[in-house]
Amino acid sequence: MARLAALLPFVYFAVASAQSTSVSWNNVTGTSSTTFPTDVGFLGPVAYAPHPPFLAQDDKLNSTQPFGNYGIEMRWLPKDADKSNATSADIFRNLGTTSPYHPADDLFPETHGYEVLPEQCTVKQVHILHRHGARNPTSSTHEGAPLFGATLWNATKAGKFNASGELEFLNHWNYTLGAETLVHQGAQELFDSGVKFYYQYGKLLENLTEHKPVLRTTSQSRMLDTARYWALGFFGWNAAEKVNLEVLTEWTGQNITLAPYDGCNNTNVDSYYLGDIASSQWQKVYLKNAIERLQKLVKGIKLDETLVYGMMSICAYESVAMGYSKFCPLFTKEEFENYEYDIDLQFQGDYGFMNPTGKAQGIGYVTEFLSRLNNTKFTGPVTDQNSTLDKSTTYFPVDQPLYADFTHDDVIHSVLTSLNFTQIADFLPTTKPDPKRRYRSSRVTPFAARLVFEVLECKENNASTKYIRSKINEAVIPMDQDQGCEKRPDGLCKFDDFLQHQQKNAYKDAKYDLVCFGKNGTDFTVTGPVRNGTI
Repeated sequence: MARLAALLPFVYFAVASAQSTSVSWNNVTGTSSTTFPTDVGFLGPVAYAPHPPFLAQDDKLNSTQPFGNYGIEMRWLPKDADKSNATSADIFRNLGTTSPYHPADDLFPETHGYEVLPEQCTVKQVHILHRHGARNPTSSTHEGAPLFGATLWNATKAGKFNASGELEFLNHWNYTLGAETLVHQGAQELFDSGVKFYYQYGKLLENLTEHKPVLRTTSQSRMLDTARYWALGFFGWNAAEKVNLEVLTEWTGQNITLAPYDGCNNTNVDSYYLGDIASSQWQKVYLKNAIERLQKLVKGIKLDETLVYGMMSICAYESVAMGYSKFCPLFTKEEFENYEYDIDLQFQGDYGFMNPTGKAQGIGYVTEFLSRLNNTKFTGPVTDQNSTLDKSTTYFPVDQPLYADFTHDDVIHSVLTSLNFTQIADFLPTTKPDPKRRYRSSRVTPFAARLVFEVLECKENNASTKYIRSKINEAVIPMDQDQGCEKRPDGLCKFDDFLQHQQKNAYKDAKYDLVCFGKNGTDFTVTGPVRNGTI
C-alpha cells in the first residue's frame, strides 16, 4: 500500500502536509536506501491557495456556449469582440506558455494529411518529453501576477485605492493564488495525457518483462505531481506495480538534464536574458493603449507596463487555478495576440534560437536521448547529466520501448534548439510581430506540452527500414536537412540519417563549454540576440 501511495497524486489541500519539505541528501535518488524514492524533499518554494474554487456560486458569465471538456471557465470573449470578430480562442490560445493544453492543430498544416501512420509502418519505440500541467504563478512578487496582487493589496491597505467601471470588481478582489504548485486543471491535463498515451502506445509495454519501465521527473512539487497524474492515467491505480518513478533532485548545484539552469553558468548572467530584455522593449509598444484606458478607471495605483502585464497574466493563472477570472475580458483580441508575442520573445530569447546558450541548455537531454535511440550505455559527453545515475542501467536503462520524462517549458524549447528544429527558429523583432511566423509559444509549450519521437519500422520492397517521426503537441513536424533528413511530405526521416546527423553535430554545435563558461568580450562577442542558438 505504501508503494501505491508513492505514485498516486496528492489531494489539493493535503499536499502541504503530505509531502516532506526537507532538504536532506539522505533521501535523494542514488543515495536513499530505497532504490526509487519519491519523497526526496527539494520541492522548491511552494504556497497553496487559501480557498478552493466555487464556480457554482461565483461564475456569473451568461454564455450560450457549451462549457467544454475542461472544468474551468473559458467562454470569455476579448474586449470589443464584436468589432474584431473575436472568439474565446483569441484569449485562451494566446496566453503563450500559460495557455491551457490544446493540440497544435495549426502549427504545421502541411503535415495534416499525414498524421495517420503509414499502413506499412509499425511503431517500435516512443520517447516522450512532457511539460508539467497548469500551475500557480511563481513565488516572486517582483513581476507578473504576484506583483499586481501585492501592489493592489498595499494600496488598499493604505486606503488609497478605488476602481470604477469594468474594474469596479477590484474594490472587492483579493489575490488568492498559490505559488509554483500544480493546480487541478494541470492534474486533468496530465491525467488526460496519460490516458491518451495509453491508447496510443500501451501495446509497446505488453510483453515487457526485463524490468519495469523507468519514468523520470524532477523533485519540484509540480513536477512530482505531474508525473504521478500522468502515470495514473496511463497505468491506472496499480501504477506502482508497473513502473518505477525516478525523481531527480532539482536544486542549485545539481546536474539534472530536466532542469539544467545552473549547469550552464552564463545562463544566469543578466546580459544573457535576451528574451527578458526584448520583452521589456515590446511591452512599451503594445501596452501603451491598455495602460491609458485602464488608468482612467483606478485611483491609488499608477499603472505601468509591468502591472498591466501582470493583469493579463492573472487572466491565465486565475482561470486555471480558480476556474474563473474577471481579468480576461478586460483586453482586446489584438492585446492578447501581442501578449502572446511578449511571451514568444521571452522564450525564444532566453532558451531558444535567439539565445547563444539555447543549444547548450538542451544538449544534456539530447545526449541522453541519443543514447536511448542507439540502445547504448551513456558514455558522455557530460554536460548537465547526473553521470552517476546515467551510467547505471537501473536508473538509465536504454532498452525500453517507451520513455517518458517530465520537465519544464524552457527545457523543451532548448531541446528543440539543440536538435536544430529550425522549423520554429523564427527571429522575432521587438517592434511588430509577424502574423505569419511559425513560432508561437502557445503552440510549442502550452501547459502540459509534449514532444514525442516515434521510432518506426516500415516494410519497403520486401525489406524493413527504420524511420523516426517527431511530433510537438500532436502536430507532425516536417523534418528536413537541418535534422539530417530528406524532406518528405509525411515528415518521416530515416532513423540512421537522423541519429548519425545528431551524433555528429548536436554536441559540437552547442559549443557547451565555450558558451556556458567562456567570457563575453574575451572568448567570444555577443551583443544581442542570435539566430542559431549558439555563437
